[in-house]
Amino acid sequence: MKKYKILIVDDERPLAEMIRINFPANQFDATACFTGKDALAQTDADRPDLILLDVMMGDMSGWEVLLRLKSNPKTATVPVIMCTAKDGPEDIEMSFQHGAQSYIIKPINFPKLMHKISAILDMERLLKET
Repeated sequence: MKKYKILIVDDERPLAEMIRINFPANQFDATACFTGKDALAQTDADRPDLILLDVMMGDMSGWEVLLRLKSNPKTATVPVIMCTAKDGPEDIEMSFQHGAQSYIIKPINFPKLMHKISAILDMERLLKET
């Protein structure tokens, strides 16, 4: 069975690590980084299967990271789930306009997050098979 590579991007290290360790090790290879700049570099060097991306970070917003990912041919098709405390309709709309596949509001309900991830990865797998 293939292990899916998940990149968690959040400037709150304890939260990013808590999310990372909750992924079943037999199904996922989850890594965390803590700045937008590191996320862009890591994604370009080793393309993940999915990215969990915080909106509010210190060096650049998650939306800026998302725009850069979607404008780079190497990373444009990587699915992104925005994970943030921002729950206004305009924030959710902005994420989808910038190319996010899904949006989850903190505090993160891990079973709900896993359901979203499974649905996105299943869809990606089906698209590759056609």
